[in-house]
Amino acid sequence: MTVHVDDAVHPWRGRLWAHLFCSDLDELHAFAARLGLSRGWFQRPPKASWPHYDVTESKRAEAIRLGARPADRCTTLEIAWSLQGALTEERIQRLAARRAVLADATARSAKPVAGASRQMTLPGF
Repeated sequence: MTVHVDDAVHPWRGRLWAHLFCSDLDELHAFAARLGLSRGWFQRPPKASWPHYDVTESKRAEAIRLGARPADRCTTLEIAWSLQGALTEERIQRLAARRAVLADATARSAKPVAGASRQMTLPGF
């Protein structure tokens, strides 16, 4: 299993917060302990819509250094819905379609435009 941390950084109480989550809750709790998070900070239904820890921006960065994988919106939704028991075939198809759109947009933006000059890059910029 993989522990994930999303890129949805939300402002709350003067700080920016993200979500630390995993399909395997035992692995999530073990990772959270390594990160120095209290088990009492674990969010779960009915207080939260899906099981996760809220982490500050600095803890998010530390989690990534410790091996958590940054998660995009599709991955976050897929795991959250799975933990809720709400990952339906329709949602799986919607996520696949969204990932295809994102992959296509990324591929198109990476292709050089005919006749465009190369952007000059300077060291240190």
